[in-house]
Amino acid sequence: MNLYSIKITFNPNAFWEYLQYPFMQKALIAAILIGIICALIGTFILLRGMVFLGEAIAHSAFAGAALAILLGWNPLLVIMIFSVLSAVSIGYVNEKKIMKDEIIIGVIFSFFMALAILFISLMPVYSTDVTSILFGNILIISPSTFNLLILFSLLIIIVMFAIKKELYFITFDEESAKISGIPVRLLSYIFLILVSITISVSLKAIGAILVFAMIVTPAAAAYQLTFKFNRLLILAGIFGVFSTVGGCIFQ
Repeated sequence: MNLYSIKITFNPNAFWEYLQYPFMQKALIAAILIGIICALIGTFILLRGMVFLGEAIAHSAFAGAALAILLGWNPLLVIMIFSVLSAVSIGYVNEKKIMKDEIIIGVIFSFFMALAILFISLMPVYSTDVTSILFGNILIISPSTFNLLILFSLLIIIVMFAIKKELYFITFDEESAKISGIPVRLLSYIFLILVSITISVSLKAIGAILVFAMIVTPAAAAYQLTFKFNRLLILAGIFGVFSTVGGCIFQ
């Protein structure tokens, strides 16, 4: 069965019929995982007031993807390098208080977006892989990308819950956290790296544009309903999964 014909004729009533195919089963699992990790990361981004951090890292990841396509390298590896580089750069400048958070995020966003355009312009012929990175296609996610998504999703969930209380403390009272002996600097960089990994592994499935929405929207929706932290995480996860699975059903 041709995937393109499936996409054209896909409708909610046919969802359960297509669920018997391995590609749809992988898409559904990927959607659930992406919904969970994006919501989990997005909750802390929202609470820390770094909403556009995800946008900056997503576009730096897009620059990495463009370079990988240009050179014929493995996209995920280069995407992750660019994502981590931009996240650590933002963290370093924030730590040194060289400029305000929103300024450095804007600079990083513009720089890597310009790099992406440069790499695309250097391609001898336009590649459809560029479009797939920008917009994503969860239905044709490769086995290797799917396996890495599962691996990194479990890693992100485990690490986030392991440092959840400390991150919560840092978010609302960084000075008291330092006095209490919490390694604020280390945990802040770990969080930024987790953000970059989340975006990197989600990029091939949902694209650079949608990944930013998936990080911000579920957490923002949950924040309208509760101010209790644990309930906020649960609601954000539910909204995230509902959004991604709903996208699979109604696309």
